[in-house]
Amino acid sequence: MQTEEIRILERDELISAVVKKHENLITEYTTEYDALNTTTVALDTEIEELKKRVEENEEKTKISEEKKHLYGHEAVEALKKLELKQTDAEKIEAGISALTSDKTSDSADERKETYESLRSEISNAEGGDKSALLEKADAAYQAYREEHAVKESLIADKERLQQKQGEVVENKRADWLFRRIESHKESLEYWKGMK
Repeated sequence: MQTEEIRILERDELISAVVKKHENLITEYTTEYDALNTTTVALDTEIEELKKRVEENEEKTKISEEKKHLYGHEAVEALKKLELKQTDAEKIEAGISALTSDKTSDSADERKETYESLRSEISNAEGGDKSALLEKADAAYQAYREEHAVKESLIADKERLQQKQGEVVENKRADWLFRRIESHKESLEYWKGMK
């Protein structure tokens, strides 16, 4: 059995050891904090950009939706000016209503089929110049496509925003490190004053 000799440190040696410990921890924590803080700043910037884009896309969605409804209404008004058979007019009006619907369960392909079917119904209907009606149906479909594209982008941006906000929560270690660095700096000053 080997016995180790225990040596009692002198006051100055003890203070120097404590000072060195605090200096090492400050260096270690500062290095990690700087790396995390750089990431946090970039993350905060990205989050702000995403929030701005989400807000802009929400506004664009509303505008496209309003345009879709406006063109749909104008198409119905153009339809009323035509003298078509009652059954043709009813089919076309139902097609306009389906095209400009706010129903979200329709896929883009289903809405395209609705649009193509409506164009076919208009073209096959007998009577009058239907060019204004076709123009309004085309404009309503184009507004739907804009709305659909913006909504898809909006959904993706909201998901990314949620993900990035989750990363900020995970990055709370930077706050803890900052507090630890400050605490060790205070301790370091205290112990340096004891020399």
